[in-house]
Amino acid sequence: MNINFENFDHKLQSILMKEEWKKLQRNFNNKKNILIFGHGGNLAVADHSAIDVSRLTDKCSLSPGSAIQCTSLISDFCFEDWIKEWLKIIFRSIKLEETLVIGLSCSVGSKSSKAIINALEYCADLGLETNLISARHKENLSKNINQILNDSIYYHTSEVITLALFYQLIYGYNNKDLTKDLVDCPPPIKVSNNYSPEEGCPNCDYGMLDHTFCEAEIKHTPPGMESQNNNLAIDFDGVLHNFNKGYYDGTCYGEPIEGSLEALKILSQKYNIIIFSSKCLPDRPLVNGKTGKELIIEWLWNYDVLKYVKDITHLKIRAKYYIDDKGVSFKNNWEEILSNL
Repeated sequence: MNINFENFDHKLQSILMKEEWKKLQRNFNNKKNILIFGHGGNLAVADHSAIDVSRLTDKCSLSPGSAIQCTSLISDFCFEDWIKEWLKIIFRSIKLEETLVIGLSCSVGSKSSKAIINALEYCADLGLETNLISARHKENLSKNINQILNDSIYYHTSEVITLALFYQLIYGYNNKDLTKDLVDCPPPIKVSNNYSPEEGCPNCDYGMLDHTFCEAEIKHTPPGMESQNNNLAIDFDGVLHNFNKGYYDGTCYGEPIEGSLEALKILSQKYNIIIFSSKCLPDRPLVNGKTGKELIIEWLWNYDVLKYVKDITHLKIRAKYYIDDKGVSFKNNWEEILSNL
């Protein structure tokens, strides 16, 4: 079983379409100082995001990430007010009209949630542009606080989405002028090698990627992914699973196609078996509280063949061959294909 990220891509794209997000991006673009805070994993996200905002833009971003700061302020005041007291210290030396505040939260009704709310309400009362990125809606929050909800069930989903959103803010700021070249964010990982970027090779992104990628022989797979050349992609519905009633109730209701399970066992000895299915698309509604991928995993488990499968996806993965009941084989035969279709 893979860890559940609750259709991460779909959630992220949905947030970027909301007016609350567009408002946050506009305010982020216009402010010089960005203050970010949270608790637990969200404090780690806040600390990480703050340094990257400062590092990758011309803004100054701060977060109370130090355990010394946190515990000192909690000791002097109380847990529910320590972030507010931290803000008071920061506000001694910055202009409020140039400042944007972003609080991060997952929990509802806890002391942790109360501490975040107290800090946000304090900032809103001072007239600052104040925002909350949260897993769940918080009741009785000031209307002056802009809430961006990711509607997550799990802490890890909310925290990973939140980190991704900060990179989106950075990207949105650096690329607000569409007449200029786009700026990468987050920046790609630099790989040490013997290649000199001064030689000017665009194939390895001018030294950002391993230059062995640019050897004379033709390669179809990025460096380090050669093992994926042995993937075998197999469609689920109509190839393994009898899909004779169409969508029906959204479950995996069908029996195995004759010979399919034995074929999986045999082929897995030679290939990495990858099951692909539109059931795994992130915009597919949950069925009985489960994603399409979870339903496929259950079906394979029930027939004792999950152990022969390396991965299950909706993506077009790298594969040596594809087995699909709806596939049209291309062998420089466009005239034949047009005639058949």
